[in-house]
Amino acid sequence: MEEDLRALRASDLWNRPELADDARDRWEALLNDGDIVEEADFEFEHDEILSGCRGANETWALFRARLQEGVRGLPGEVPMGSAPSRPVADFDDWDDDEVEYRPDPDPASEDRFLNLAVVWPLSRQNVPEDRVLASGKQYELQVDIGELSPASLLAGKGLPFPGELLAHTDDDGRGDWLEVTVFSEDFAFPAVAHPLFLPLKGGSWVCPCTPGGRHVCEAGHRGRYLHIPFTAPEEPGPARMRVYVSYRGNQLQSVSLTTRVGARESAGGATTAVIDYTLTSGFAQLTELPARTAGVRVGRGGDGTMTVDVTSQHGPVATFWLGDLQVRDVLEKARAALFECHAVRKGEGENSRLENVLDPDNGKSSEAVVDDMTKLARLGWSFFQMIARGRSERRALMRVLGEPAQIQICREEHEYLVFPWGLLYDIPVESQAELVPCDAGWNQVQQDASARSCPEQHRHGLNALCPYGFWGYRHYIEHPPSVSRGRRLRLRAGRADAAPALTVARSNRLDEQLADRHIATLRASFRQVDVYDGRAALREALVGDPGDCVYFYGHGRRPRAADSEYSSATVLEIGHTDRILPQDLKAWAVDERWDRWDELAPLVFLNGCHTADRDPASWLGFVDAFTELHASGVIGTEITLDQGLAGEFAEHFWQALLAGEEVGPALHRVRMELLGKGNVLGLAYTAYCSAALRLRSDP
Repeated sequence: MEEDLRALRASDLWNRPELADDARDRWEALLNDGDIVEEADFEFEHDEILSGCRGANETWALFRARLQEGVRGLPGEVPMGSAPSRPVADFDDWDDDEVEYRPDPDPASEDRFLNLAVVWPLSRQNVPEDRVLASGKQYELQVDIGELSPASLLAGKGLPFPGELLAHTDDDGRGDWLEVTVFSEDFAFPAVAHPLFLPLKGGSWVCPCTPGGRHVCEAGHRGRYLHIPFTAPEEPGPARMRVYVSYRGNQLQSVSLTTRVGARESAGGATTAVIDYTLTSGFAQLTELPARTAGVRVGRGGDGTMTVDVTSQHGPVATFWLGDLQVRDVLEKARAALFECHAVRKGEGENSRLENVLDPDNGKSSEAVVDDMTKLARLGWSFFQMIARGRSERRALMRVLGEPAQIQICREEHEYLVFPWGLLYDIPVESQAELVPCDAGWNQVQQDASARSCPEQHRHGLNALCPYGFWGYRHYIEHPPSVSRGRRLRLRAGRADAAPALTVARSNRLDEQLADRHIATLRASFRQVDVYDGRAALREALVGDPGDCVYFYGHGRRPRAADSEYSSATVLEIGHTDRILPQDLKAWAVDERWDRWDELAPLVFLNGCHTADRDPASWLGFVDAFTELHASGVIGTEITLDQGLAGEFAEHFWQALLAGEEVGPALHRVRMELLGKGNVLGLAYTAYCSAALRLRSDP
């Protein structure tokens, strides 16, 4: 990252007028700070600048896009005097006398790009980029996929659209139906998903045919452009929108567009657009990906806030913005609430100690678990209101996600903000009312650990307390990592020719008797279990011949402030004092033998004694590191867990995977089994992988 930042400083983007002086000053100071020696520290300071300085995030995104162009050989230098775009054949008013649009059957370039423009409704002429839009006036967003147009707002910044990675099963194999949705809190857009057809070659088109089905339209019925009407806000000032292109609910690309609105149209505007997320670069197996009910994209806005958009195959659902302090507050409350469900701190200062409040079977009484669920439900309802601030958004979310669903959480690369999605509770509760347990829901938990809905959901009223009101108990929530172009999202982990083996990194600071019993249980389940409690031996095992699954059974902690030799990020502790950081993994991977991970794609489980710190980026540094090094996914805890509970969760989770279950159903099953005996801590585990991931070998 330091090398990239120095390259930015040497580029013309460094002097952009939109980039605040304090951003340049802070970046310059960071590059000259001799006290920062760890990569994680450098990245942390860099992210602080992105979130705290005007124009920094947008400038960095433009620079990264330029780097992508240089590496991938994008046709970014399209001559401005090239031939004009083909005439439009809009599908609102078809006429046989209108000009036809026939996609080029043999395009000059195999790469195709997303093009965007703001146009006037009647003439369909582009509104100049330096034009201020008029408040209350209607415009249209023009969208197409094809050759990179010099008139596009993405000209010179486009990233190839990965049409070659799609399933090609629509219209008898002739192409793919895509969905285009637009979010904005400033502009008024229709709340629908707009269909767009992308053929195997050439440009996209719009037509009156039913999305997903066969084409019955004639060539003259097809229009080159999708035109989405919108109305500018009444209040003058900056305004923004975000445009998504999706495939069967899987988000492909998103574009952030910003402009200015005034009392009337005039000069002095600055409409800009940048591709801020490309999920498909890591989804080379789109043909195998299951359809997703809803997608959640997490990134940063131009002002540094966390932006979260929820979309479905039927259109946009909700959008919201949160500042870093708000996110940290949410994470602190969520982790504190979960932590208090299984441990309390006794005493003060150096004499303080943690006391486990679970019974010997890691459960609680029915009265105690109702108290825990009540606290979490109140907190979860407040979180739900944060992502659905208006009545219409809450109704839209319930319409799309009222039944069990598959939710895909996508975050930008190097975006280390998280949100406790599993704790969201969407049954309305009043602040001072007593919550009424739903007997039908609780009985369902006891009877069927695979169930994901309450049989009497229609009876849920105000202040109902039902387990299935929590997203973590009702939905499969996946956090797929974003990987580099040419790589694919892993749906299989481990070897195909043998039963799975397990590599264990163990801490010797845990209770020895519990640890030995836990390892013995794992040995009875896996073909082979190799245990390491030293840094050097573990490095050799991971580089040489790792297992199909890699299991860190020990401490994940924040180093003491005095330990200046360590990064500020969470560290993994094994043996007695050995510590591992994300940059250590990257250093080990310099060994050419690490290439075996590309074929093996092991599943990594970071289990147990995670710190209850306030940092929302706790495990994400390890998630990105392991993903970069070809792991299929990472499972991690959000809080400190009692050793016995952590071991029980892992044993049940591994057993489910070894029995052939996918990660999503396996994680859900263990959560419900724990809940059945009065334990809500299954919600403390998060899977950073596809919910459809499973072990490669047959059970």
